[in-house]
Amino acid sequence: MSANKSRFDKNRVTKNSKNNNSTHKGSKNKDSTNKKVSSHWGTTIFGLFFLLPAIVLLVMGPLDTLRIHFMTSTWDQVPAQLNDIQVESHYGDDSTTYSLSSSYTYQYFGTSYKGSRVGYDTSNDNIGDWHSETASDIRRAASSGQLTVWVNGDNPSESYLVRDVRLYKMFFTLIFVLVFGGVGVGVMLFGLHSSKKATHDNGIVYSGQNYKHWVLGFMAFIFTAISLPAVLAIPSEMASGNPAILVVIVFPLIGAGLGFGAYKSLKNWRYYGPTPLLMNPCPGKNNGQVGGEITIAHSSLRANWSVTLQCIRKVQGSGKNSSSRESVLWQRKTTPEIREVGNKTLARFVFEPDENLPASYRKGRTSVFWRLTLVGPQAPVKLERHFVLPVEEGTTQSTLALSEAHVQQVTKEELVDARESMNSQLDIQEKNGEMYIASDAGRNLSMSLGMAFMGFVFSGVGIFLFHQAAKEGAMLYFMGVVFSLFGVPMVMGGIFMLGRSLETTISDGIVHTKRAWFGRALWRRKVSFNSADQIILKKSGSMTSGTKTTEFFNIDLKDASGASRKVRIAEGLDNREAGELLVERLKALLVSDELF
Repeated sequence: MSANKSRFDKNRVTKNSKNNNSTHKGSKNKDSTNKKVSSHWGTTIFGLFFLLPAIVLLVMGPLDTLRIHFMTSTWDQVPAQLNDIQVESHYGDDSTTYSLSSSYTYQYFGTSYKGSRVGYDTSNDNIGDWHSETASDIRRAASSGQLTVWVNGDNPSESYLVRDVRLYKMFFTLIFVLVFGGVGVGVMLFGLHSSKKATHDNGIVYSGQNYKHWVLGFMAFIFTAISLPAVLAIPSEMASGNPAILVVIVFPLIGAGLGFGAYKSLKNWRYYGPTPLLMNPCPGKNNGQVGGEITIAHSSLRANWSVTLQCIRKVQGSGKNSSSRESVLWQRKTTPEIREVGNKTLARFVFEPDENLPASYRKGRTSVFWRLTLVGPQAPVKLERHFVLPVEEGTTQSTLALSEAHVQQVTKEELVDARESMNSQLDIQEKNGEMYIASDAGRNLSMSLGMAFMGFVFSGVGIFLFHQAAKEGAMLYFMGVVFSLFGVPMVMGGIFMLGRSLETTISDGIVHTKRAWFGRALWRRKVSFNSADQIILKKSGSMTSGTKTTEFFNIDLKDASGASRKVRIAEGLDNREAGELLVERLKALLVSDELF
């Protein structure tokens, strides 16, 4: 197997080897299962960090308030005399909270008692106007001689001035209980779900669509619940002259959007079902095959089906506001074999990864994983599923029996698509054993303009920082230099890519190339071409939008003399298959004047 192996070899048919001796049984599987079980316990403990504080807050807050409220329903109400009541302020780093302090006297069966407790809740807070309103009500009742106190008949020294349940505070507390408790329960259930998936020794992988709507729905609830107190405070804040409070409307709007996404996801899942993927072999093998069968709980599905397999390296950043970065090491796209069994649809696929691709692994902040994307019908409900597949070192072949007719049909379709893609991107002319290849200017327009735009943004920020540095200090000069060092090369690179062109002529074993920019020649190169080993199909970059990645490829020729020099003969192909087809046509020049 070669790194540049062709997908268009007419004799190439997927072999259904019976060698399945490296399936996921034995010690490796046990180790994997143990790791997944450990991961389950890890997520459980992590979930408890959220759940336990929520439980404590619930027990010590709303539940304790309701307990006292029902307990005091049998207490006696007697007249009282107010000595003093004050609203005390407590100043923190970024907020001010309030509490009530009071002193009153009352008589119970001829005995005089002193009390100080106003209500059930003695904690400081700034939720609503309860403290000031309660203090005013007590003063009015005392001045009119109508002040009463609730007394515990079993212990007359225990009393309360008011027997009110602060519903607003209780509701506010319940929001935090539900948010933190929900996060804790969600993390624990996710860990349990993942553990169950992993410990089933049957090679089944799920896409995650079955709980996507739960995740979106929970996020919608969090955004809505957290913002609800602020939304309820809008009328009072507007009345006090604070129109900035309207900004909080953004959060329930986000919650509504997430809720709509949850509804669509649930509708999708109910229509197509859980779509389990049965791997064959399991795990997939990086030097063998990665195959499987996806079951869809719906029949009579007409669509342009496709499956894409990607090997992806992910690097997790460090620091407080870190982000992850993904880069596609390799990807292939093909058409699965579709079979209908009863009221279900089966989508079968088999991939042969290129050599030297890494197996799945995680080390520190770096990991490699393999992602499979299935695309099916777009109406009435869009079908798109993403699976993360386990891939190990090995050469095991799949035992899936893909039909000969399907393999040949797919090969034919891929050849046609590759030829159309190649001809649309390159101007290729062939005559009398000679080949002319032109990579015209203006190709990869989105990438060129995107790079130039980002460069302008970075450069603009750098210029602004230089301007501000004169007023605010030398540190901004350093930041301006950093942004400029990123921005200026990106602008220049984008403009160069926009106007670059490359012309290649191959005749009598000699390759002539001319590099031009907006039609003006920059340099020329010459190299001998007498061996297929000189041809290099090289990935030059990629552009990702969502989960779709477009790869770009160049074709270089190594110097026939053995020198390290390389000469580029075609560039910017946004399709690997088109590049591979051109490689095959270049190889044909070495053995025949008849090009195919």
